[in-house]
Amino acid sequence: MLHIAKAELNDLDALMVLFDQYQRWLAIRPPLSQTRAFTEQRLREQDTCILTASYQSSMVGFVHLTPLYSLARARRGLIINDLYVQPDSRRQGVARALISHALKEARARQAACLLLQTHQSNHAAHHLFESFGFICDVSQYYFLDVTD
Repeated sequence: MLHIAKAELNDLDALMVLFDQYQRWLAIRPPLSQTRAFTEQRLREQDTCILTASYQSSMVGFVHLTPLYSLARARRGLIINDLYVQPDSRRQGVARALISHALKEARARQAACLLLQTHQSNHAAHHLFESFGFICDVSQYYFLDVTD
């Protein structure tokens, strides 16, 4: 049976396996030590929320929620900043369960909204998100990498 839980420090090793796979899939390769230190800091400071999906004791996916602050709404929102399911666990309801729990977390935090971004070609994800009531916003989105 699938189990969804908030990640804790003792989940760090299992998370690193998933994060390594996720970063390879995205073709982003910061040093794993950097990813580990950053994730450990997030878990210690609890400034973001990582929900994990596991079958028995094997972690197969995660969703990472980060805060968003809206002056216009005078409330916080959440961004689904990262969502990943191992390839051999896809199409088994893992992403759906993670999104469902992300919505529960957003409501528990009294968030004004839950935002996400996905690639235009990821049609399976589009259908999943729309099945929850997400609406595709056609406003332009800009990105600038400001790292050195």
